[in-house]
Parts: sequence; C-alpha cells; structure tokens
Amino acid sequence: MEHTDTSSLDHGLPSPAASARLLVDEGGRAPRTVLVAPGSVLRVGRAPDLELSLDDPRASRTHCLLRYDGQSVTLQDLESSNGTWIGANRVHGTVPLANGALFRVGSTSVVLLLPEREASARTLPATAPAPVMVDPATVSLFDLARRLGPTDLAVLVQGETGSGKEVVARAIHQSSPRATGPVVVVNCAVLSDAVNEPDNAQRIAEYFDTAEGGTLLLDEVGELSAVSQARLLRALQERTVGASTTSGVRVVATTHLDLAREVSAGRFREDLYFRLNGVTVDVPPLRARAKDIPALVQRMLEEHGGTLTLGTGVAAVLAAHRWPGNVRELRNALSSAVALAQGGVIKVEHLPPAVRGDSAASSAPVSPLRERVDETERKVIITALESTGWNQSRAARVLGISRRALIYKMERYGLKPLPNGQRHA
Repeated sequence: MEHTDTSSLDHGLPSPAASARLLVDEGGRAPRTVLVAPGSVLRVGRAPDLELSLDDPRASRTHCLLRYDGQSVTLQDLESSNGTWIGANRVHGTVPLANGALFRVGSTSVVLLLPEREASARTLPATAPAPVMVDPATVSLFDLARRLGPTDLAVLVQGETGSGKEVVARAIHQSSPRATGPVVVVNCAVLSDAVNEPDNAQRIAEYFDTAEGGTLLLDEVGELSAVSQARLLRALQERTVGASTTSGVRVVATTHLDLAREVSAGRFREDLYFRLNGVTVDVPPLRARAKDIPALVQRMLEEHGGTLTLGTGVAAVLAAHRWPGNVRELRNALSSAVALAQGGVIKVEHLPPAVRGDSAASSAPVSPLRERVDETERKVIITALESTGWNQSRAARVLGISRRALIYKMERYGLKPLPNGQRHA
C-alpha cells in the first residue's frame, strides 16, 4: 500500500480529487505522498510538530511555507539557512508553483501535483498516437475495433477502471467514415450530479449537436441516474432507429460495470441498455495482456522526454505487479518515478510502495494510527458501495466525496464487486 502522510490535514481525510499532492523524497527513506487539502497552510521543516516534518538535517526547523487555496499553490521561504531552491534559483519571499514543479528543501526533493478538474464533457484532440499492441489479446481487441468502425452499430465498451476503454472507443471512431469528425466525451458521473440534473435534457441535446458528423462517447454510462437515463433514452429515440444511427452521430458507451447485471437489479433501464448495446467489446485488464507493459513503459518515458532509463530490477518489478488500476496506475507510477528520479535513471525505490510490493513497502513503516484509519476508511467505503449496489456515483454521494476520489480509494484498497453475492471482509 502506498504510504500517504495525512499529518497536514486538519479536517479528516480529504478528497484526493480536490487535494494537491506532494511527492516527497528525503533520500534516506522511501518516497512518500502527502495530500494537501484546499485551504491548507503547511509549515515545512525538520521540527517534529510541523504539518510536513522532514527527516533532513540540512533543513531548518521551520524552513518554508506552502499555501493551497484549492486552485494554486504558493511557496514562501522563511529565511532558511540552506535556502529553498527551484532548479538553480533560490526562492526569495513568496513565489507561485506550477503543476509538476520540483523544489528542494535542504537535501529533500518535493514535486507538486495539482488535481485534475472534472468537466461534464470534453472533445478529444483530432490525432493521437497509435495504441500499443504487443500482446495477442490487445492485437485481437483492436482488430475488432477496426472491424466495427465502418458500421453504424452502437458499441458498448466494457472493462475495468483505467484499462483503456477510451483508447478503444477512439480506435473505433478512427476506423469509421466519421474519422474526420469530433469525438465528444461525456462524463456521465458528472452529468448525474444532483446540482446539474435539472439542466441535463438541454445538455444532452447540446452534446449530440456538438458531436454531429463524429462520435458521442458516453463515458461510464452506468453511473447515470434514473432521471438522466430517461433523458438520454429520449435523445437516442429521437435520433436513432434500433441500434443503428440515422443522424450524423455515432454513439459509443463505456462502463466498468456489468450492465446486464445492473439491468437485472433494476438500476439501469433495459430499453436504454439495448439502445447502447448494439455490440459489446470487452477490454481485458492490463494483467491479462502483460506483454504490453514494456512497450507501454517505453511510450510513457518518451512522453516525459525520453531521457530517462530503467535501472536494475525495475522492469522485473513492473512485470510482477498486478496493476489493479491498469494502464492508469502504470502511468501514475511512471510519472511519480520520473519526478523523483535523479541522474537519468529510474530506480526501484522511485516506484510507489504499492508497486514495489509489501517487502519493499515495509521499509517505510506505517504507524498503528495510520493502519487503523485506513482500515476504518476501507470498511466505510465497502458499506457505502454495497448499500448502493456498487454504483460509484451513488456511493460517492453517500460518502460526501467526488466519484474520482472514490475511484482513487477503491484502487488503493483493491476494491471491486465480488462474484456470486460474496462480500468483502
């Protein structure tokens, strides 16, 4: 499990979706992640009573301040002995920090990662790199996507969170006569937020209009509320016949849920299910196409400039991990490692503890209090998920957090529905 320091948080566990993150590498201990809630002011230094206390003799007792207002972060040096540095520049006074900024406190390196902002819809760029296809399972998957492209069938893409469902949907679009048209991605979880629902009929109509001549991608369609399901069905009935599109819009939907089971449980409309499910494409998890991992790692390193290499044992650790968060988890792990690596080589210790494995993670001891907090949080999340039939949007509302935060926590605790009515311990 990744070691997350929450000592800086005054109001309980924050939503990771709203929190900034600090990747802290003190050199003498395993790298750790510190969550910073909106509105926080962090005192950083080696004094034990600070919000971010460092085991670094070159840091002053109270070295610098970080302020996060929910949108941006500023860094203030407190006239420290050895200075606070951004690259070769010593910080004087207060300066803003950009997303991905690296600064040094004594011998400690800290990387700032600001949260992504959710939106109800976005349009994909016109071009994208070709998908990585090494494993036979992946080759077969994208061969099916190319064969479906020229048809007008509505497609339902199913797979675990982070497995690459959007990449498959894009491949279907690029193989179709609509390849030069837009791909409009609708975030169905945000669309179902209670505050937005009164306007959703108009929103859905606008999304269809924006996607004219291209593809409307309904991301995580299983998260739609009953009201939004009815409005989407009406829009589809007005624009389509059966499972074939008669307007200029191709409909592709993605979900991590078993929609057939959701229909049986009464949580998803059967008539909408058959509108969306002209054909189903199942995306295998990354652990079932492990031969893709080396090529994916190489692609991701190239995206970071191509100057870093993998040190001894790193490839073996990446190959051995089960990747419950799939390609998304792999990307996050590589991004963290790139930020922490020095000298052009990614070492095993730069990988998140959860990826390195229990034996490596044990080198960064977790306090008994942290373990009890984690176990309590896990049980509360399981209760909320089971009470809502594992509907992430509803469970997130019960918990008072965003759906993205819930997904993060589910991946952290390895939570997913169990077959045959089994329950998590």
